[in-house]
Amino acid sequence: MTAQRNSAEHTPSVHQLKVSLEGVKPPVWRRLVVPSDVTLGSLHDVVQVAFGWQDMHLHVFEDCLGGRYAPPEDLDLPVFDEEETALGDVLPRTGDRMDYTYDFGDDWLHRVTVEAVRPAREGEREHAVCAGGRRAMPCAEDLGGVWGLAGLLERYAHGERPNSTVVWDSGEERVEYEGLHDEVLAGLYGEGFDPAAFDLAELTGQLAQVPLRRPAPARRRGRGGSGRGEVPPGTYPCECGDLHPVPSGEGLLADDDGPREEAPLSDVLGAVGLRLPAVWLPGEAELSRAVREVPAFMAAVRLGRWCGGGQELTPKGLLRPKLARQAVEEAELWRIDPDEWGDADERAARLAMVRSAADMDPLDLSWEWALNCGFVEVEGNRARVGGELPDEGDGAALLAAWQAAMAAAAVDLSLTFPVMDGLPGGLVPLRELTDEAPPLGFLMLLAAYGLPDGEWLDVADFLTGGMDGLPDGPARQLVWALVTEQYDDTAGTLELFGAAEREGHKPPDEDPALALLLTGLDGGGDTPPLGRFRLTALGRSGLRALLVAAGVPAPVVGSLAQADARALLAALDSYPREVDAAEEVAGWLAGRPAADAAVQVVDACDGTEPADALRRLQAPRVLAAVLEVDPSGRAKAVLRKAAISKVIGCSHAAASMLRRIGEPAKEEAEWGLEWMLVDGALPFARRGEQALRERLLAVSGEGRRPLDQVSERADELWRAGHPHGGEVIGALGDAVKPVDKGLAKRLRKTAFKAGSAG
Repeated sequence: MTAQRNSAEHTPSVHQLKVSLEGVKPPVWRRLVVPSDVTLGSLHDVVQVAFGWQDMHLHVFEDCLGGRYAPPEDLDLPVFDEEETALGDVLPRTGDRMDYTYDFGDDWLHRVTVEAVRPAREGEREHAVCAGGRRAMPCAEDLGGVWGLAGLLERYAHGERPNSTVVWDSGEERVEYEGLHDEVLAGLYGEGFDPAAFDLAELTGQLAQVPLRRPAPARRRGRGGSGRGEVPPGTYPCECGDLHPVPSGEGLLADDDGPREEAPLSDVLGAVGLRLPAVWLPGEAELSRAVREVPAFMAAVRLGRWCGGGQELTPKGLLRPKLARQAVEEAELWRIDPDEWGDADERAARLAMVRSAADMDPLDLSWEWALNCGFVEVEGNRARVGGELPDEGDGAALLAAWQAAMAAAAVDLSLTFPVMDGLPGGLVPLRELTDEAPPLGFLMLLAAYGLPDGEWLDVADFLTGGMDGLPDGPARQLVWALVTEQYDDTAGTLELFGAAEREGHKPPDEDPALALLLTGLDGGGDTPPLGRFRLTALGRSGLRALLVAAGVPAPVVGSLAQADARALLAALDSYPREVDAAEEVAGWLAGRPAADAAVQVVDACDGTEPADALRRLQAPRVLAAVLEVDPSGRAKAVLRKAAISKVIGCSHAAASMLRRIGEPAKEEAEWGLEWMLVDGALPFARRGEQALRERLLAVSGEGRRPLDQVSERADELWRAGHPHGGEVIGALGDAVKPVDKGLAKRLRKTAFKAGSAG
């Protein structure tokens, strides 16, 4: 057994990558399956072929920590050798990403994201494979980047023909064009170029000709360039410093091409970059009372208690008919539907006519829930009390059991996308489309979670917006039907849990996806009205319990009075209303002397990662409140001492606050302002270009934009010595390019200086 397990743990792995060409609309991307242990130099060769490049210019990879990988002889910059670096060392886990830039003049930026790391199947170790993609790429060398490509494709779409001149050269006729753009445009007409086309089989054939290289074990570098030695096949290096086995067969779904991993909740939460607003919730006693008002759940609890002495089952695992009738009466299961089953005499007469527990409606739902919740366990031919059955008289235990059951149902329904086999030939891309579609069921729950009390979510608008980017056609129509079916199942179950409410919803008469296939996919796509959806306070508490268990901060307004400063600062960013945040800060300060509060806040500002930077962004609002309630001046003395302490993050936050009140600390860091500008942009840079751009253009209470401050100090930002300086300054350059190309150019130069200085 040990030998078999060790063999499985060392199965060679592959990375499934999504490589997107940034800035191109409509999007152009390729899904590539590549052995995990190939060099980044080999990945460069694969990307060149995948996007039709000709390897005529320089290139560089850059990971999320600012590490750069390229042929060292090509760049006059400190870089790691891409031929000594394996893909799996730089991007070990699902969700990891890095950038690949080709041609430093045109700056073609490719975003490389790990969609899955899994054991290799037969034949996947020899060459890269294309598993999907969207839109064709013309020969775009030296066109001037994404802007030049966009202009060329616009001319082609409008049918513009380039001017040409016929010349004679050594007795031969040759056609010449005014420039490269016209020459490429003429070539598009000549080949009948279709920008919407993508030939997966052709590209896979081309990739089969690309030789793959592995780094020599003695020279192999790990993430960030630290030497790790050889990484055994079937493992990946974690940020913790240890090697972990690649995920294997657990939780796999079978499809036509072999096993397919089901995305875990942690991957989904990471993919959506989850940030939750602070919400109001009733107290535990009120929530417990609400649980007692959920008929189906309480019936399952009573059924579990009824099974206490053990109840006999048939060979099919059902209660004996006589016992089933007793359960309906003694456990009061009829309370699930009192209008239908509330009359005792009529109920007894109807139950007497039923010959199988499977046909007793009051028992059916309660039995299913009791088994799923662990309130009833089946051993052999007897049903007994399950280990998860709560004490009905213990409100806290009852609420915890309800939250666990509701969370399990929500995840199971909202993340399990319906899959149909045996599709018509024209719908072969359906699975690819469903893989591209975000987890709309779960995202809908998150959107409803953050709504102010009493507000509703328009379901049709939400789901339609979530499908933006999927191409029109029959397959999209079928995806829409599957999404609405998923919504109907999820919302209906949460209603039974007392976790959700719906208005204006009309249940479908039949399976919507099957109905579409039977009636024909004509583009009409009529579906029953979806109406409005919202979570109840009880439902919000259940979803919050799930998120907290998954490690997601989910603050509750009024709950931080006893929290430490780190928790307070981390939560304030999520408060939808300033008045709520101010009340939370006031409640936190009420139990602490001002000087102690100042010490705790400053100490909570340490660290160099995005989460640390987010805390520092909230520090001024708390420190301002501290100074306001401190007539003695002791809190201000704490800030002066911290400002010159040279503790990364803490000293910067303290010095920044003193500058805000017009009393800058003597001997503070020379480039402190530049450090704080880089630091403040870090969490937004990690969320993406659009989030960073919105942050830069936001107008503060003083009427200034962060963009203005960046512009004033763009040339000096590299001097700050921020550990993420190169990454953030490069992201700033990308974000401001549509707004101010001159500033973008300055920032790009500064980013290279930051990389060289690091």
